[in-house]
Amino acid sequence: MIEQQEKDNFWLYVGAGVIAFGAVVFMIKGGEHGKYETAKRLIAEDVHNSAYVPGHDPSKKYVPDAK
Repeated sequence: MIEQQEKDNFWLYVGAGVIAFGAVVFMIKGGEHGKYETAKRLIAEDVHNSAYVPGHDPSKKYVPDAK
């Protein structure tokens, strides 16, 4: 009697998992698109609204008007 071997679907499951994971990541990243639009607009108006002020050297300690 000859037994039929069941087809292995391992790679099908791996492919489906990768596609599902990619879809979830894509949906999360797409949902965050407008999250920082207000901050981006305010920084475009005045660059000093940013935490990263041009010309700021983070290695130097800020000393307010030391006399």
